[in-house]
Amino acid sequence: MKLKKYSLFTIILVFIFSFSSYSIEKTKVFNIDNEWNISLPEDWQMEGRSPYQQYYSFYPNIPYYSMIKIYNYDIEENRNIDLLEDLKKKYPNSKIQKKKLDLNKIKIKNTEVEAYEYSFDENGTKLYAISYFILLKGNLLIANFYSISEKEIEKMLEYFYSIEKIN
Repeated sequence: MKLKKYSLFTIILVFIFSFSSYSIEKTKVFNIDNEWNISLPEDWQMEGRSPYQQYYSFYPNIPYYSMIKIYNYDIEENRNIDLLEDLKKKYPNSKIQKKKLDLNKIKIKNTEVEAYEYSFDENGTKLYAISYFILLKGNLLIANFYSISEKEIEKMLEYFYSIEKIN
């Protein structure tokens, strides 16, 4: 009888700890050009924009391939951008589909948002991608999410919803 009680107690305790550790993921806020913030798990790193790159890279410290690249443009300079057409030119062999978003989860108000999902081959590895375009008062933020896992790319959608405009 005591063994049953201890077993039940242990199962309940394990369940509680696993649930709490799963649901409380610690995050870190990264700043992009003093204009935007994105919250990512604390094990992610940011590689700042260098003179030869026009984007910020974010990636986890774990051994599978997931990455986020974020570009921030002044829309005045890039006024004639056709976002979907640019993706089609960059990935001509990919089937690019519009991605449905939960607009209630987007923290940035009074903005136009477009998202497209696709996959492509890079050096023999199939990558899944979602590209998000945020147009807001003279700014264009492009956030490209990449992963070798289709499940992971869907999970990363929550990271997109964490993006905030700070200025």
